[in-house]
Amino acid sequence: MRYDSQNVRRQSPPIHFGALPAMRRFADRILSAQSARGIAVSSLLLLVVVAAMDYVSGDELSFSIFYLIPVAVSAWYAGRRSGMVACLVCAATWFAVERSSGQVYSHAAIPYWNAAVRLGFFLIVTQLLARLRLALSTQTSLAQRDGLTGIMNARAFRMNYPALARLSLRQRQPMALAFLDVDGFKGVNDTLGHGVGDQLLKTVAATLVARLRASDLVARLGGDEFVLLLPATDLAGARTFFARIRESLLEVAEQNGWPIGFSIGVAVFHSPPTDATAASDHADQLMYQVKQSGKNNILFEEYPGPSHPS
Repeated sequence: MRYDSQNVRRQSPPIHFGALPAMRRFADRILSAQSARGIAVSSLLLLVVVAAMDYVSGDELSFSIFYLIPVAVSAWYAGRRSGMVACLVCAATWFAVERSSGQVYSHAAIPYWNAAVRLGFFLIVTQLLARLRLALSTQTSLAQRDGLTGIMNARAFRMNYPALARLSLRQRQPMALAFLDVDGFKGVNDTLGHGVGDQLLKTVAATLVARLRASDLVARLGGDEFVLLLPATDLAGARTFFARIRESLLEVAEQNGWPIGFSIGVAVFHSPPTDATAASDHADQLMYQVKQSGKNNILFEEYPGPSHPS
């Protein structure tokens, strides 16, 4: 048979390095969903595998970097304290494997010195990873929060909406989406000052949050506009809820002497669009109709089937 190297190369399956990020994301989802105890068990299993490979391979192959894996997993997913425990266990295991290999040293204290250095290195890595994870979590949270009111911003709402819409479709439950605009907000800013305007927005946000269920979402879209998402809410439930919300907001406004009202457009979907913009357009149009017809009111519209903006 004639050997054709070109044919062999063409028939060989390509190596898809693009699969590596997907594998990393999969591992991240699995580990992120585990409890601290689950992370400890996973780290211990990783350590057992690394130690076994280190022991079988003997002195010629170095496995030093692999001992970092259980340490990194513990520090990143379970926090600094769990990472420090993993440091001690990994350093002790490495020391035990090294002693059992029968390696001879010029001085009896050298193995203990090596173990102490490794432990110190592990601890430094743990501190760095724990601080990096905390900083990343803080920045992620800040990026999804409105700087003034502390509730979700528009970006966070757009990120969270699709999952709730798909859940509503799977469970065949209605969902209410509302746009709320503060009537007269510009006048408050102009006559009472921006400080009072900021306090007004904070008060509105706090009032909305206090009335929402744990499953509901509220976000500030910018300026004096807010969006509310209520899963498992039909038209009757939406009418009751937003009537109470508007009543509470007007009561707070009166108590503070703010000459404002609230225009609210509420779209109730039985088959909600999975795109946040498509769904928001309906509620936004309803709110605009309220403002055009005199402001300070609520307009409801029910969409029994799949809806898309014209």
